[in-house]
Amino acid sequence: MVSDRQRIDVTRQDRVTVVSFRDDMDLTDEAEAYLALSGARGDTGTTGTLLDLAGLTFADSTTLNVILRAYNEHQAVPRPFVLSGPYHPAVDRLFEITGAGEALEMTDSRAEGLRRVHELRERLGSDQASAPDAQ
Repeated sequence: MVSDRQRIDVTRQDRVTVVSFRDDMDLTDEAEAYLALSGARGDTGTTGTLLDLAGLTFADSTTLNVILRAYNEHQAVPRPFVLSGPYHPAVDRLFEITGAGEALEMTDSRAEGLRRVHELRERLGSDQASAPDAQ
């Protein structure tokens, strides 16, 4: 699925839902961005979500809020949620000055992000298998 404005698209790669944000994103993209990420969270045909920000050149606090909300909702399920770059300097700065980069799973490339999603999924699987009520 690709939006009319070509800023958000959703694909699948290596059993992971990949949501890509491109160009400048702001308040006008909030609903579409949230729908893409919440749809990814519910995609039972994949094992996790990768948010690819390599093409994102600008994001404001609204976009950051959507990302943080999606991250928290993925954690509640639980479902891996990883961000990938490389990050545009303006986007990197947003994560740096807000401290959000410390809270989120961030990687430097799509390939690294896909690996991290699979690592987190394996960890979740082993954690669930060792839980007392899973026996």
